[in-house]
Amino acid sequence: MPINDSQRALLEAEAKKRGIDPVALIREAEALTAGSPISKDAPKAPGASAKGEKPNLYMYHLPFVTVNEVRTIWLDLEPVDGGDEYAGVWAAKQSGPPSGSQP
Repeated sequence: MPINDSQRALLEAEAKKRGIDPVALIREAEALTAGSPISKDAPKAPGASAKGEKPNLYMYHLPFVTVNEVRTIWLDLEPVDGGDEYAGVWAAKQSGPPSGSQP
């Protein structure tokens, strides 16, 4: 879906306000609305920064991200087979039996 003239004018005004290149902003907006990636250096997942900075990963995120997301986004590793499992479930499977004697 192409950007209409009013959207283009709003983008140009915002680009001037923020001091960025209006042509580049419009090109990125058009690429996003077309559903095509902007470049091969685009973020790998939602929330990943376009500047190459990785989003923070906290323990409470593990129930919501998969093993392959953790490997590819935060660890810069290749995805593995079976990596579509949630990281929290995978981590629980990897832990050993409880230590100490049970009453």
